[in-house]
Amino acid sequence: MTEDRVVNDDDKLQMSDNDPLNAEHAAAEEEQQERAVSAMDNRQEKLNCLHGFLSLRRMFYLVGYSVGRYPHAYLVVALLISINSLGMYRMVLKDRIRDGYTPTNAPSRYETDVLREFYNISGDPAMTIMILMPKNGTTMHAKENLDEAEKLSKFFLNEFNGTRDGRVLRFSELCEPYCQINKVFELYKNAFDDQYKLWTNEKSISKSTNLSYPLATMNGFDIHLERSLFGVELNPKSEDNTTDLALDLPPHRVITNMKHVEVIVFIFRGDRDSAEKEKDLSKWELDAYEWSLNEYKSDIVDVQIVGTDVLDNEMMKDGRRLTPFFAAGFGFEITFVSLCVILTAVYHNCLDQGKLLISLGAVLCPILAITSTYGIVSILGMRTNSFMLVMPFLVMGIGVDSCFLMIHSWQKERRAQESGTGNRLGMVYESVGPSITITSLTDFLSFAIGALAPTPETRLFCIASSIALALTYILQLVLFGPILAVATKYEHKTTSTNNSKWRAWLKACWKRCINIYCKILSNKLFAVVVMIGTGIYWYFAIYGLMTMKTRLDAVKILPKDSPLQRPNLVLTNLVWANYHPVTILVNAPLDLENRQQMTRYWNMVDEFERMHNCKGKASTLLWLRDYVKFFYYGEPFDLFAFLGLSTPEVHEEIDPYEANITTAKLPEFLKSPFFKHWDSFIHYHYEEGKIKLDRFMMNVAYDNTSSWDTRIQLMTDWRKVAHNYSDLNVTVWEPNGMFVDQMLSLGRTATQTGIWTLVCMAVVCAIFIPNPCSIITATVSIASITTGVMGFLSLWSFDLDPVVMAAVLMSIGLSVDFIAHVAYHFQLAHRKEIRNGKIKKIPLKGSTERLEHTLGAVAWPMIQAGVSTICCILPLLFRASYSPSVFVAAIFLVVTFGMLHGLLILPTFLAALPESVTTANCYRVFLSSSSERSCRYVPRRDSTNSIEMQKMERKDPLLNN
Repeated sequence: MTEDRVVNDDDKLQMSDNDPLNAEHAAAEEEQQERAVSAMDNRQEKLNCLHGFLSLRRMFYLVGYSVGRYPHAYLVVALLISINSLGMYRMVLKDRIRDGYTPTNAPSRYETDVLREFYNISGDPAMTIMILMPKNGTTMHAKENLDEAEKLSKFFLNEFNGTRDGRVLRFSELCEPYCQINKVFELYKNAFDDQYKLWTNEKSISKSTNLSYPLATMNGFDIHLERSLFGVELNPKSEDNTTDLALDLPPHRVITNMKHVEVIVFIFRGDRDSAEKEKDLSKWELDAYEWSLNEYKSDIVDVQIVGTDVLDNEMMKDGRRLTPFFAAGFGFEITFVSLCVILTAVYHNCLDQGKLLISLGAVLCPILAITSTYGIVSILGMRTNSFMLVMPFLVMGIGVDSCFLMIHSWQKERRAQESGTGNRLGMVYESVGPSITITSLTDFLSFAIGALAPTPETRLFCIASSIALALTYILQLVLFGPILAVATKYEHKTTSTNNSKWRAWLKACWKRCINIYCKILSNKLFAVVVMIGTGIYWYFAIYGLMTMKTRLDAVKILPKDSPLQRPNLVLTNLVWANYHPVTILVNAPLDLENRQQMTRYWNMVDEFERMHNCKGKASTLLWLRDYVKFFYYGEPFDLFAFLGLSTPEVHEEIDPYEANITTAKLPEFLKSPFFKHWDSFIHYHYEEGKIKLDRFMMNVAYDNTSSWDTRIQLMTDWRKVAHNYSDLNVTVWEPNGMFVDQMLSLGRTATQTGIWTLVCMAVVCAIFIPNPCSIITATVSIASITTGVMGFLSLWSFDLDPVVMAAVLMSIGLSVDFIAHVAYHFQLAHRKEIRNGKIKKIPLKGSTERLEHTLGAVAWPMIQAGVSTICCILPLLFRASYSPSVFVAAIFLVVTFGMLHGLLILPTFLAALPESVTTANCYRVFLSSSSERSCRYVPRRDSTNSIEMQKMERKDPLLNN
């Protein structure tokens, strides 16, 4: 067929020689064929160029090339991003300790909503707790101390004035419907004064009043003293089980059965039913707290005030105290970065004023990212919590790491200076861009996944951290890259770096050390030793992880020098140890005449009162028991017995299961001066002339609940009982329920977040690293580092709480920086250099040579990054506070374990694997334009070859022979 075509072409040539028209036609046809060939060549060239652009490294080269050519344009972009920092003027510093660390889907949130619906309020009640303790070894139930306590209670309710926006805040105007919440103490104090007056006048004390702890009786009316008095020690009893009182005892020991009272507690409670009232209550509490610290002076009574707003304020104060430590860390870091840049420049014989610009640029990127993040968060209307004040240390540590890699690569490519700044920055971006993108993207994703956590405070911290890390990466490309381009203009034209013997000697020593170290890593026996050491490390890490306890301890979270430390200990060791109430709401209508339903109800009450740690039915606040007595016997007050004219009548105890009662006397019951306080416990309505109960609540008291384990177990049991009586629609609300749910959710949330973060990191590594073995080993290494951090934090006596959980999320992100660079560089099949103005590819053969290339590219920058991170957090060691100590410990462990994995364990393991496994490149198989299995495969065109052959045949007739 070819011969026929050649003959036909010869005929055409002969005909063209004989006929001018034919010759002109042949020339036109040949010109048309040449145009077709040229057009096809241009299309093929453009297609190949497009395929080159689709290469990841080529894309980074183009970005770097444009940065090098137009640095000032990118600096304008960086300036526009940094303008967001101006939003910091709207920053709001506030913590939400009470519910901020509770998952949004926690049962306690539903329980709180049910309580709000019962009280018909929109927000949580504001509760300020006043703790009164005696001085000079006295007791709080002594007469002078009780007088002072009464004076303080009335003063804070009616006289103390807070101020907000020029308005006077008085609690008596904010307390509805809880203004009488301290009525128990008022009744006790009035009865005590009456008895004290009789005693001091040498008269017999009233028999109708019995001021015994925990249940006092006044004229047949019971008062639960355990709601106000704590740390009570009773008078000793004689052999006949009666109180042994001597005539010389002080009056308070004769009038009551109490020998010593350590604490009196007052509660000031109000509803946050509007945004303005919430601010008023918060400001009043803070003003009262400051008054108790700075203005109140007493020789007999010590006053301490605790509340959620006070606690939030103390946490924010502690966060603001980190400012000088951040400044010191910034100073240490910029000093270290400058020192590294200058020494490296001296080593390369290229020291100039541009190196100072590079040093400033390396730390300027994370600083602008931090300020811009605070500005963006504030502009979006989000508050800044205490966790977010620790975020700068994290971002500074991570942000400078990538700059070290860029500086190292920029110095290595100095010989490309003659080929132009664009080519030099292109080579830098091509060399470090993918690995920097891996670390930055995985850092961003680790916190972005944490931002999906159901705990609001952790979510805020993760949102701010993810924004800051994303901005750091962007600024490294659009700010630090242009700074390198500008600094290039200050470099000397000479490219010689070997004009000094010490430089040559130092370079040779470094290469020799790398070579020897890589040979050691490639040794099979050494690999076995490393694997054994890794196994021992895993044992301790997993053991620590399995033994980590879940605990939220306010003593640790509060600053050690906080004034709240003492009242927190009092609440934990005295108040909760003696009296821990739980509110039980029955939300289904209850028919008092339905014997079956009433039996179910009393069985439920019995189950709550038979639980471990329950103080018994005497401590239960249950309106229905009083109503049964009222229904049968009427008012408990007997005027003749009160006047001493008769003996108080003792009524027979009524079995509630057998009681035949109706709601007919309920209005009369709630109007009684002895029982009207039950009105807030009951909701009812009239239907066809009869009273129908809609819902009501009761309180059951427990003791010895200082341990979080005990509270968690009790909460679990309470909810189980409530679930068993779902026909009554029972809901249990406990004041610390949200804190308990924090404990219950922390382990699950940490596990889920960690798993999802690892999965996303594996996906990111798969996008940028074409070798499956490198992806798997990198993911396992990240998991190993994270497990080690959590395990050793546990071995260092840190418990799993919201602070540790945030530190773990940070650890996952930081660990990638030490792994991704090694995994990326080791799987490369060649390295690139610029020689004589041209880019040359140099193949890498064997595991040892690839190890030398990998460690030569990342070892020194990795060491610099680790040391700079430690320098940044070093000042926090001098801040005696819990949250900074957790982050310091976590960062130290991440840097230590990260460098061990990145420089020892991972390289050793990769070197021990077959080369065919570690060099397999999925992209070459499935994305290369020369692979037939690739989606980018472009076959050679036969028509083009035929046309080229025709052209060659016409030019050289000898080809026909």
